[in-house]
Amino acid sequence: MLSLLTTDLVDISEAIIRGTLDRVPVEFAPLASVCKYVVPRGYPESPVRGERISLARVPASSAQLRHYFASVDQTAEGLIMTGSRAIGFVGIAADLDEAERVAEEAASAVEGPVEHRRDIGTRALIDARCEHVRRLGGS
Repeated sequence: MLSLLTTDLVDISEAIIRGTLDRVPVEFAPLASVCKYVVPRGYPESPVRGERISLARVPASSAQLRHYFASVDQTAEGLIMTGSRAIGFVGIAADLDEAERVAEEAASAVEGPVEHRRDIGTRALIDARCEHVRRLGGS
């Protein structure tokens, strides 16, 4: 969601501190976003650690794609995974399907002993989750 935030986060944070958030117009770009995390193989039970990954084939960050580095170290040998979620890729587009495609393309391009959930952000998964909630609610 923060990738779509158009209101200055500093203004929001200051309003929270002052108790005046109700006076700040919090706005988001009218776009879709999907975040896919690349994790070490074996995550979460027994993730590989200390393994190098390459982003050589990953598209560069842009208005449509953001890279968020998490559990990695930058060394002389390159990016080394430390055992948890390594990198988040956020696809941003006019609709969900395109945002998912952008995030999936980036996550799939990471080279090394990694995994990611290919179903995250897909229309099929979202529809299934919505149906599950409808069944729980009885409607």
